Amino acid sequence: MFPLLFLLVMLVACQEVPKGVDLDKYRQQYVKGVVVVSPTLEKRIPKGDIYLFLSLREPDSAMPVAVLRTKNPSFPFHFNITGKHKLSHDKPMEGLLILTARISTKPVADVQKGDLLGFTQVKVGTSNNRVIIDRVVE
Repeated sequence: MFPLLFLLVMLVACQEVPKGVDLDKYRQQYVKGVVVVSPTLEKRIPKGDIYLFLSLREPDSAMPVAVLRTKNPSFPFHFNITGKHKLSHDKPMEGLLILTARISTKPVADVQKGDLLGFTQVKVGTSNNRVIIDRVVE
């Protein structure tokens, strides 16, 4: 029974991609770059465990499209946010997005007083992005 079930699963899994599906749109779902900390804030990076949150959102929305969280990063931090980091897989990442970088002592998404923050505009499918963390959340 198991070999027959396995064969059936393999046949279904190996089906061709339907015609008309634009795979390039999905292959281009990434934003690569580097996060740096402004020299004026380097000494304000907390000691102990820290978390770097990178989020992408559309310019007219507060809800992130994709989020990458890293514990105890070193700076400069090189990143690659891809489709696997999306919060919803209903639509592809595309166009211009706002990239936010935040250093926090808490592993939660909520912005906290004392967090270090930076943001920039990026285009999906680009690799030479740079975001500078240059603000403190008051």
